[in-house]
Amino acid sequence: MTRIDITDEVVRQLRDVLETGDLDHEHNYMGARFAALDLGHEELAAFVREADAATYYEALQRAKRLERAD
Repeated sequence: MTRIDITDEVVRQLRDVLETGDLDHEHNYMGARFAALDLGHEELAAFVREADAATYYEALQRAKRLERAD
């Protein structure tokens, strides 16, 4: 796991995962990966597999801000 770029598509896909309500907790990055695979969000699944915890948390914060903006 390492620091990788957070794309707009990753943020949108993570927001989709959050909106499903399938995660037991938003910080459950492995659950987010499985939910991404279920939704066909390959870019998010790859991101979660490769990103470190701090990078996932940053993407999560961006996704939550995007959710509030709508």
